[in-house]
Amino acid sequence: MRFFHFSDLHLGKTLHGYDLLDDQAYILDQVVAKIGELKPEALLIAGDIYDRAIPPVEAIHLFDAFLGAARRAAPGLRIVVLSGNHDSAGRLSFGASLLADSGLCIATRMEGSPAFVVGEGAERVAVWALPFLTQMSANWGELAAIGGAGGTGDGEAPVSIRSQQELMRLAMASIRSKLEPGAANVLVAHCFASGALAGDSELAFLGAAEQVDCGLFEGFDYVALGHLHSEQSPAPHVWYCGAPLAYSVGEAGKVKGFLSVEVLAGKAPRIESVPLLPKRQLRRLSGFFDELVANPLPEADRDDYIEVYLCDEEPVLNAGERLKALYPRLLGAPQRAFELRWGDAGDGDAALDALRRARGGRGAPDRLETAKDDFLAFHAEMTGEPPPEGMVALFEAMAREASDASN
Repeated sequence: MRFFHFSDLHLGKTLHGYDLLDDQAYILDQVVAKIGELKPEALLIAGDIYDRAIPPVEAIHLFDAFLGAARRAAPGLRIVVLSGNHDSAGRLSFGASLLADSGLCIATRMEGSPAFVVGEGAERVAVWALPFLTQMSANWGELAAIGGAGGTGDGEAPVSIRSQQELMRLAMASIRSKLEPGAANVLVAHCFASGALAGDSELAFLGAAEQVDCGLFEGFDYVALGHLHSEQSPAPHVWYCGAPLAYSVGEAGKVKGFLSVEVLAGKAPRIESVPLLPKRQLRRLSGFFDELVANPLPEADRDDYIEVYLCDEEPVLNAGERLKALYPRLLGAPQRAFELRWGDAGDGDAALDALRRARGGRGAPDRLETAKDDFLAFHAEMTGEPPPEGMVALFEAMAREASDASN
């Protein structure tokens, strides 16, 4: 069986305030085209369909249109959709029981049977769906049947279970006891597997407590994971396909896409990376301000998402506004000048020494001057440029009033 492993769409996401829905629609059209070209038997979407629990209506319409287009491109295509940690399981599962008859499995809760089984003999494949597990999504009746789950006897979660590792261990033991003998067993799941590397677009939502041992996936011919945004394989037959778009500046220049997989019982899966071409690239430029302005990117590339790092040792006033005239989707313009003044000062005595040196070696820093320095550093961190003179004057006036009131 050939299937597409797809994940982490994050429909409705914004990047530094820019709406990405148009970019996401462009990518989904390419996936539909590949479905029409390669005619896979299944599309496995491993969670984080939306970027937040209550997605914009436009994002819901986009996903609905994508599912319809995918089925039209390959009639009979089976689709498995998991809820991820960004999704609302309750909202995503609306109409799931009705849609199951059309070949669409929406898995938002652990189940005790495969999402579907296809083929015969050596070509038989069973696909199991395991959404992002929480105390609410775990099937405690199933877990209690294998022992160790505890519980109250009325289907409620036991108080003792806390970590993803505990939840996954029990869930995998339950599923493993029902694996289809002689078939290729495929698991679709949403989790942070040990040995995998998280990028800066996921770090805000991850932690060591969420990691699960890849040894839990023993017995499966292929494990299609979602949650991390870069393509990688933390263990044999265990794969992340990554997100279809770059969702952070740290991913600038990286090729994004999905995986096309062929499985056959008793044989290693055949895995092919399928790249997707974004409508707008995510770029990082660096250089001196005057040179960057004098030698901009070609006109065709200026609508890309661009961060510009300025190497000038002196601050460039209004750099962001001036660069945005060239690059309308500017993500930021951090400056080396500010890093030299504040970013590398360090903590404690080192920071105090830097301030003293900046003020000509005076003793204890003046409270107003310290507050002003903090304000300048904060503005530079948030906007990538120094504040306007009028704003600085206003801050100084407010700081003096606050200081006088406290004396």
